[in-house]
Amino acid sequence: MELSERIPADQFLLEIESPYLAGVFDVLFVVEQQLMRAQLFPDVGGKVMDLTVGLDAITATMPGQSYRAIPPLQQAQPHLALVLAAMLSELLAPVTAARVVGERIGSEGQIEVQLRPALGAGEVTAELGPTGRIQRYQISLGVLSFTLAADGSFAGRGFSGRLCP
Repeated sequence: MELSERIPADQFLLEIESPYLAGVFDVLFVVEQQLMRAQLFPDVGGKVMDLTVGLDAITATMPGQSYRAIPPLQQAQPHLALVLAAMLSELLAPVTAARVVGERIGSEGQIEVQLRPALGAGEVTAELGPTGRIQRYQISLGVLSFTLAADGSFAGRGFSGRLCP
């Protein structure tokens, strides 16, 4: 399965393990022209996160708290909402020649391409497999840094999870 296919048009499962949120969640997902919205629901109970990613801000509301990040995003306070926004944005953005800013051969012979970040901030490197498909993303945004692998698993300092088709 292509990595970008892990986000169907309107619903998918997301496993998360972090100090703030842990479990398996149904994600209702909507993409409009300049807006992306993801709502996370547990098996039992109400919505645990409502994430909105727009051109001017990333916002998330959760029971008892809210989060807002405005550009420059590399200076935003680290939060799971910022991780999800960066990850989902990259998966939705096609890798085109216009996004590629550099290419190199990695330490194990794989091709790595440096991309213009879909969120417009941070650093994104995509590792390509032998067929040219993306095998792994390395995403950094401010002090946040994490990987997203072809099997849908992602991990960074203090959190991990998996996108489930």
